[in-house]
Amino acid sequence: MHTFLVFIGILSLVLLPFLAYVFVVPKLDNINHKQTFPIYSFIPGCLILAFAAFLKEDQSREISQACGKVQFYKTYSIKRDHFERIAIQFDGSKYNRHLRFEKYLEPKQKGEHVCFEYLDKFKNSDLSESKILKWVDK
Repeated sequence: MHTFLVFIGILSLVLLPFLAYVFVVPKLDNINHKQTFPIYSFIPGCLILAFAAFLKEDQSREISQACGKVQFYKTYSIKRDHFERIAIQFDGSKYNRHLRFEKYLEPKQKGEHVCFEYLDKFKNSDLSESKILKWVDK
């Protein structure tokens, strides 16, 4: 919904002033109205974009909890930026999940069973990767 509103807002910011200038302005008699009407046609697009921004702020992210066994850590560097991912095999799963691991979290030992809160990229569509928020005691 947010993406659709942003698309419609940008489209109306471009099309409405153009259409107003081509079709409405030539029919106006007052010179003041001819000069200001295209400016007023920006208002609907701005309102749509403001509403889309309001909806985006209103969306809260869903925080998930899970437990699993720590498999390994891996450090990545991309253009002077270093970050770390942790591979955890969730309980009841055969596969490892790679989650972003921030520096402020205390590292756990390989093979240790841990519980944690995280932002899941499958439940939060705006995230590009899952991220551990904090460790939780069992």
